[in-house]
Amino acid sequence: MAKQPGKNANLMVNSVVIEDDVDNFSLNVTQETPVVTSLSDAGPRRVVGNYDFNADFSGAVDFAAAQTDATLFALVGDAGKAVGIDPTGAAAAGGSDPHYDSTMVLASYSISGAVGGRVDFKASLQGNSALTRTVA
Repeated sequence: MAKQPGKNANLMVNSVVIEDDVDNFSLNVTQETPVVTSLSDAGPRRVVGNYDFNADFSGAVDFAAAQTDATLFALVGDAGKAVGIDPTGAAAAGGSDPHYDSTMVLASYSISGAVGGRVDFKASLQGNSALTRTVA
């Protein structure tokens, strides 16, 4: 299997394409696995429970209407919007080109920069519904 470059990633928040501003992104899934070991067990036993997930985006902020700042700041106090993450940038989902989709809420958003330098943003979104992985 060939390594996939991240340079073509498609990233969308509330139908707004943000990949042109994003330098880094991540999708993190945490599986709940409580230990249910009893005295007669030889080692730990775990039960798979629910899962949680979040997505982090960072890069150069665009303050134009309907771009990163307007899109992400509009999520403050919002109950959730559609988020799409396509790491390979393929137009259609396929066996080697998964698309991840869900409704997410804004957990944190910040902008920062140095005078005379680039203004950057960081956003963290948390899952607010099931996360789907589409491959066809």
